[in-house]
Amino acid sequence: MRLALLFALALAPGLVFAQNSPQPSPLPATQKPATATLAARTASNAELQSSIDRLTQTNSELLDLLKKQQAVLEDIQFDRRLQSRQIESLEERLQETLFENAKLQGKVDTLTAAAAAPSHAQGAPIGTPAPQPAPVTPPPTPAPPASYLPAATSEGPSGTPSWHRIISLSGTDSRSTDVIQIQGHQWRILWHNQDKEGAAYKNTSALFLNAFPQGDTIPQKVCAKLGSGGGSTDLVGPGSFFIKVEASGGAWAFAVEDFH
Repeated sequence: MRLALLFALALAPGLVFAQNSPQPSPLPATQKPATATLAARTASNAELQSSIDRLTQTNSELLDLLKKQQAVLEDIQFDRRLQSRQIESLEERLQETLFENAKLQGKVDTLTAAAAAPSHAQGAPIGTPAPQPAPVTPPPTPAPPASYLPAATSEGPSGTPSWHRIISLSGTDSRSTDVIQIQGHQWRILWHNQDKEGAAYKNTSALFLNAFPQGDTIPQKVCAKLGSGGGSTDLVGPGSFFIKVEASGGAWAFAVEDFH
């Protein structure tokens, strides 16, 4: 009996310690789903950031490409302006050459006529003045060749696209027209150049036509014609244009037609 009591007293502190020891609390049931949601959000944020980075890189590359294209376009515009100036310089030199040739041809005609005139100076009494050669009249400048241009075509029914003749001009010298309003995406200029009469003046006239957009220095080329002849040149619209005429040594005419 005493031994049993002593054994019980020896085990009592261990039981009290076991009862007082803290037990680990079980994990809440919602902790595992919350952890999975956080992981999913982290992955989603990482994917979103990756997409943003790729978009930023693409935009940067596109911006670089646009800058390069802008530089190429500026170079092309500069080359076009340079070529336009060179062409204008060549046209001016050609006109000057044609003008000098016309003056020389006039002198040659005068000397030829003077040499062909009969002379009565030999055997004439002393003191008798030698007859003077009759003045040589240069051939007249031909009238503007408006008749060489085709007649205006009849306009189509209302609402049907057709050619509409806007203006017709003719002359013998250089000039620039007033501003012309073009409605259609296509328009054209019918033109003709005519030499002076006589075999000596064949291919001595020149006609240069250029269509300039209003406010621009780069034209649409229409014609560069030496000697008699004509044609038709298609141009691109719509817009406001004026026609610059440079001519020498002959007569010219042209008509502007708009397709709308």
